[in-house]
Amino acid sequence: MLDRTTSDPDVWRREIAALTGAGGDDPAPFIAVLHRHGLLERPIVGRDDGGYGYALSWHEAFETLVALGAGDLSTARLYEGHLNALQLVALYGRSGQQARVAQAVRAGVLLGVWGADAAVPVTVMAMPEGGAVFRGAKRYASGTGHVGLALVPVTAPDGVMQLHLLDVDDPGRSDVAGWDMRGMRRSASGSYRFDGIPQRVEDLIGGPDDYRREPYFVGGIWRCAAAQLGAVEAITGAIVDDLTASGRNAHPLQAARIGRAILAARTARLWVEDAAARVESGEDVDRAVALAAYARLATEEAAMTVIDLAERGVGLASFDRGHRLEAMTRDLAVYIRQANPDAVLLQHGRTLARDYAT
Repeated sequence: MLDRTTSDPDVWRREIAALTGAGGDDPAPFIAVLHRHGLLERPIVGRDDGGYGYALSWHEAFETLVALGAGDLSTARLYEGHLNALQLVALYGRSGQQARVAQAVRAGVLLGVWGADAAVPVTVMAMPEGGAVFRGAKRYASGTGHVGLALVPVTAPDGVMQLHLLDVDDPGRSDVAGWDMRGMRRSASGSYRFDGIPQRVEDLIGGPDDYRREPYFVGGIWRCAAAQLGAVEAITGAIVDDLTASGRNAHPLQAARIGRAILAARTARLWVEDAAARVESGEDVDRAVALAAYARLATEEAAMTVIDLAERGVGLASFDRGHRLEAMTRDLAVYIRQANPDAVLLQHGRTLARDYAT
């Protein structure tokens, strides 16, 4: 049964905290919390034609992702993918496709966007008897075995990308065993095989390359940064609490560490809030996308800073598996890794450099 008390996030925060404290790598109980408190369907507002609009403001999405990131980064990662999928279907899907998604979400189905190709990428293969089927697999597919519907981008030989809305609840196609990272284990970011699944017209979401349209492609990275920011702020709070409880916060070096952590966390928050507002406004798209990319880089720097400060300030105790900093720093260290950050710095720096040119 749904609990309509989503206006008080303290309720689901406490439940997430209790589950995190209990340990374990199964994301199912965390997803159940999201469903029970209406978070899965919160962005959906129905329309007369059976479709839906995406009604979650950037500020509410931001604060929810930050809160989840502070409680459990893996859950925040799964919810970020869910929001991404809901927004893309609202933007590019037809009313019947939106109705299909809305019905599933209201029943507690988690959505995902699975973009990373495995060694054999997902492609479309024409069949001699007519029609076409998929072949290949996606990897780093967050929520493998728990996501019920996924948006799957498939790149054609000419480089054009097409989104497909596919059922991904076949356990025989899922492989989570390959996801053996030291952090983010509850994100269940395994692989999923699509070999032999028919390509259907009714599963095509939008037109060719709609998925790459900005500001919702690269620009949407602000949501990932918001989830990571939650962990950055939680680690900062844990540093303050630990050093205060032990009486070491009065030492000048420890006080300086606290100050540096606060500075890093606050800087990241300002970057991500600004990027979220700009991207979701849909104005000055190139600049908004560049600022979102840089917000992600700023959050990564803040994350590395607070992880180092936690390890140096709290010391060996922070590596104890029973200490709350151990899991938080381990998860954040994995989540902030991204492909080719140097290219992001260079590419979007050209856009932002115009603001400083004399």
